Amino acid sequence: MPIRQHNVMLYTAGGLIAASVVTVLHQVAGDPQIGIVVPAAHAAVPLPGAGPAPAAAASAAITDLLLQDPLAVARMGRERYERDVRDYTCTLLKQERIAGKLRETEEIYVLYRESPHSVYMIWKKNADQAKRALFIDRPDFVDAQGRKLAVVEPAGAIIRLFVSEVKLPIHGPQAERASRRTIDEFGFRSLFGLLNRYNEIASQRGELDFRYTGEGEIDGRPTYVFVRLLPLGRGYPDARLVVHLDQEWLLPTSVSSYADTEGKQLLGSYVYTRVQLNPGLSEADFRF
Repeated sequence: MPIRQHNVMLYTAGGLIAASVVTVLHQVAGDPQIGIVVPAAHAAVPLPGAGPAPAAAASAAITDLLLQDPLAVARMGRERYERDVRDYTCTLLKQERIAGKLRETEEIYVLYRESPHSVYMIWKKNADQAKRALFIDRPDFVDAQGRKLAVVEPAGAIIRLFVSEVKLPIHGPQAERASRRTIDEFGFRSLFGLLNRYNEIASQRGELDFRYTGEGEIDGRPTYVFVRLLPLGRGYPDARLVVHLDQEWLLPTSVSSYADTEGKQLLGSYVYTRVQLNPGLSEADFRF
């Protein structure tokens, strides 16, 4: 069911539906089996004398919200991330189609910090053009032309005999040949931003179909699965997008992008495994 139909159901069937769903979510926010935290500003005021929501009611409330307003769940995940997460580490499993060719799945250990925005990638399997790459959003990572740079250790034993590291622009033709997304576009914040950007564009055009399709699992953790379908030939980055939101964290731990609505031609797959939130990374962790 397209999201525009969900919105009609949610608001014309009565604001009481939305209010009751969010109220129950707020009441069970501390339940690790539910894993959703609703900011107080979004929660309806509980009725006097109301006790803890029964598990069955909580489950039904979550299902109602997922089915009737799936974008609200994604928004809660983004708000929670912006409020609570300072840094994290993970192992990224990345597979992309570059210049029409689907590459092998790369395994990359990543350290990420919000402030200053820092990304340190260390390839463990199937390194293509880089063995390591470090980007920090600060002046010493900008060249004389004002271009943002990353410090890179090239892949390949022969080239490393001549140069151990180089600074390269993170945007431009060379970066596009290496990956569909640049190093500064890595991470949960960027995934939420891209998801929201094209959802808004498609919604304004009346073309957005974003729905909850059921439960899944990533790295042994239960997820909520969402599918977005967008029309071809309208300038969107993909026709089909499959997103897994971790049920406890509400973070997009898997995103798969396809060139067709049937999901036959993969453009890019990004799976976040072994995620550790807020490990307390220091400046020493971002030294090349």
